[in-house]
Amino acid sequence: MLTRSGLGAVLSAVILAAFGWWWGYEEMIVAGIGVAGVVVTAIWISQRPPRAVVRRQLSAVRIPRGDPIQLSYRASNATRFGSAEATIIDRCDGVEATTELPQVPPNTELVVPGTIATRRRGVFDVGPLEIQRIDPFWLSVGRRRDDRLSQVIVHPKIYDLVGPHGAVRVVENESVLRRATSDPMSGFVSMREYVAGDDPRMIHWPTTARTGTLMVREHVEVRRPEFTVVLDTAGSVGTPDDFEEAVDVAATLAVHALRTGLDVVVRTTNRAHTGRSSPLTDDADVLDLLTPVQQCSGVDVLPVSALFTGGFDHTSVLMVTGPAGPSSRFASSERLSIVRIGVGATADRGVVLAATDAREFVRRWRSWG
Repeated sequence: MLTRSGLGAVLSAVILAAFGWWWGYEEMIVAGIGVAGVVVTAIWISQRPPRAVVRRQLSAVRIPRGDPIQLSYRASNATRFGSAEATIIDRCDGVEATTELPQVPPNTELVVPGTIATRRRGVFDVGPLEIQRIDPFWLSVGRRRDDRLSQVIVHPKIYDLVGPHGAVRVVENESVLRRATSDPMSGFVSMREYVAGDDPRMIHWPTTARTGTLMVREHVEVRRPEFTVVLDTAGSVGTPDDFEEAVDVAATLAVHALRTGLDVVVRTTNRAHTGRSSPLTDDADVLDLLTPVQQCSGVDVLPVSALFTGGFDHTSVLMVTGPAGPSSRFASSERLSIVRIGVGATADRGVVLAATDAREFVRRWRSWG
């Protein structure tokens, strides 16, 4: 491929040769042929295979969304001559990145670092890779293509919420109270006198009437507290960029809750990726579950109540949705806390927190309550 200078040189050669023939000036014809010869030589130089063989190596195959893919290019020159400077062009998910490759001396191996930006979650191919060379006259550009691909997994980005603050603390307390009153896995221990601050729901009225003193029941919690993070995948509640931020928030909340000792369930309203009703065990479970989830519409969007057909007295629910969400609610809004994420997100009835993106959500969460 010719550069602008190369196109100008070709045009000059044609003009010189044409006018030299028309006017009978052999010198102009010779000059035109000379310029054409330089262009042909430049094309030949730029199209020659580079002496250095370049191989791509990934530093990691799992990348948080928004973080660059870290990779290195190993250039090996096994010849007796130095390899000229070149430009490495690599790509992933529509993003093209360039890395300058310096001269590689004879019988030498050189490692050059590079990065490629990430925009969204998913499993993506890295490549194909191209080596671009420009001749010394800057007249022609040549590219050699390497179709070998690498693969990366771009998963949601996890932010540090710094301790069990905000809704996680509220949800944990609510889970304990609900299970103590209605969960068969919560065991009754004894009666005791009411103390200021006890939950009124724990008062045992028959015993209170018999003794004339407020008495409350004490229970032993057999299972750990549990809460459910629901990701609203309806395309109507936010843009694709809003959704990516919402997924980061959902993953951050779930991982944070796991680390604070809760049993965590992650569900989505995408019919093809609803998640699972059993608690997740570690951070990788959360990331693997949320990485393939995409926005959907129409019949592919489940109402949130369809995820809890067995009831939800055993859990507390936190729904992460877009600025126009949620797409559905429980009949009783007291069962559901909502977080809105996206441009223009505002607080409303039942909305415990609203933020433009995941970073703003983290800032507000840390300063909340």
